[in-house]
Amino acid sequence: MITKLFTIGFLALFSLFYTQNCPEKINILPMYGEVTKCKEQLESDKEFLAEMDRFFPNRKDAMNDRIQSGWKYFYENDLDTSMKRFNQAWLLSPESYEIYWGFGNIIAIKGRPKDAVKYFDIAKKFNPTNSDFYVSSALAYSQIFLEEKNSKLLHISIKDLENGLKLNPKNGKLYSMLSTSYFYLNNIKEAKKYLIEAEKLDPSSINKEYKRILNSK
Repeated sequence: MITKLFTIGFLALFSLFYTQNCPEKINILPMYGEVTKCKEQLESDKEFLAEMDRFFPNRKDAMNDRIQSGWKYFYENDLDTSMKRFNQAWLLSPESYEIYWGFGNIIAIKGRPKDAVKYFDIAKKFNPTNSDFYVSSALAYSQIFLEEKNSKLLHISIKDLENGLKLNPKNGKLYSMLSTSYFYLNNIKEAKKYLIEAEKLDPSSINKEYKRILNSK
């Protein structure tokens, strides 16, 4: 009887120890925090993938479904659920720029643009096709510039914006951000040129106070 109780107690203690060694809340970190998962988490992943394989003809379709769900929750400002969906998409197939765009956007909104650019840079390797992606990436680099005052960051931002314009030359947000980027580089001529273009395409993209300051130059 004593031996049996000892065995039960040992198993309970082992189970508790085992569970405690599972890294917590990794599903609200990009790529599950890039940590080694415990056996329970790996089994959960296998069950999820098997379920997706039953409902979708291939992993790419399943991934796209999770991406769309990620954006849905993102625009509802439910960032943790959004991250969970982008992580599921990454688990299904890690080769879509939208996954890393989602990761970067969430991290940037949480006030960590330096961490966000890592994911935007990964996304660029998968040839983004949406010009708004470059708005997100350029904004993160611009935010870091405002903290560090390193003009190299602005040049990266400008390159992003120019790439975005190749995809959609009628995206007013890109012109607006180009205007402010050149303003910070003290290139007033270019700043005014892009401000005019932004106003033509999307007046709502212009900050009125910025416009007043720029026009006074």
